[in-house]
Amino acid sequence: MQQDNLYLQRINLVLNHIRDHLTDDLSVNTLAQVAHFSPFHFHRIFKTLTGETLNDVVTRLRLERAVSLLKASPNMPIASAAFTCGFASASNFSRAFKKRFGISARSWDRQTPLKERKNGQVLEGFPYYTVESLSEIEQTKEFEVRLRPLPAQRLAYVRVFSSYQVEPILKGYERLIEWYRARGDLAQTTLFGMSQDDPDITPLNLCRFDWCVTIPEDWKVEGDVSEWRFPACHIAYIHCAGDIFLEDRAWQYLYRYWLPRSRFQPDNLPAMEIYCRLPAEIGWEQFDIECALPVVAL
Repeated sequence: MQQDNLYLQRINLVLNHIRDHLTDDLSVNTLAQVAHFSPFHFHRIFKTLTGETLNDVVTRLRLERAVSLLKASPNMPIASAAFTCGFASASNFSRAFKKRFGISARSWDRQTPLKERKNGQVLEGFPYYTVESLSEIEQTKEFEVRLRPLPAQRLAYVRVFSSYQVEPILKGYERLIEWYRARGDLAQTTLFGMSQDDPDITPLNLCRFDWCVTIPEDWKVEGDVSEWRFPACHIAYIHCAGDIFLEDRAWQYLYRYWLPRSRFQPDNLPAMEIYCRLPAEIGWEQFDIECALPVVAL
């Protein structure tokens, strides 16, 4: 195995561990043990491969999880979201929020999209739907939100950084499909696309996307393909067959309209595209997917 692939696998383990343990000890010493690096060198290795310091990543993921909860649950106290996501105090969360977004957490209406203060990125070309227009979508019954359990699965995945650039996304997909085809029949697996970050608030160059396929227990995972034991969960999902603009509208409806009015909040797991047909099978301009959000009861 090439050294750079081994390093990347270990850093991916750390990123997954941070997301799964936001309220735990996430010190350099603890995370260096997860990565099997010495604490002396770990911080430099981590920044070299991710472009962020360890502390920046921990704070960002805690903050983004708290923002996700506040968006989905308009009545949730700010302090509750802060403590749920690993902040030592509500004031620590408030300082991090204002530093990141340039406004106070209390002044945010939980509907207006937040913009990264330093780079102010937005996804160009995609319409922003108001709550009123999303309510009209509900009345037309364009989307039907369904619920179902998703069993625990063993996944092989390729992680794509700078995932809002076309070339890395295509290369990641092709690499994973090539890897799987060398071992089995694609008809026997399910393809997932999992967004590890929220593009509304995460700088686009830091957004991560995982191409994942289900694999049998006896398959060996190595090289630039990593393993993920994805836990059992419940998902709220919309079947979406159409172009990228239809998919974006479905996500906005699911997150910004249905979720705050439901009896659920987001689970601490990534949103996912579950592919009913492979994108290369029908072309990259149309998609046949389920837009799925892991949820837990309020």
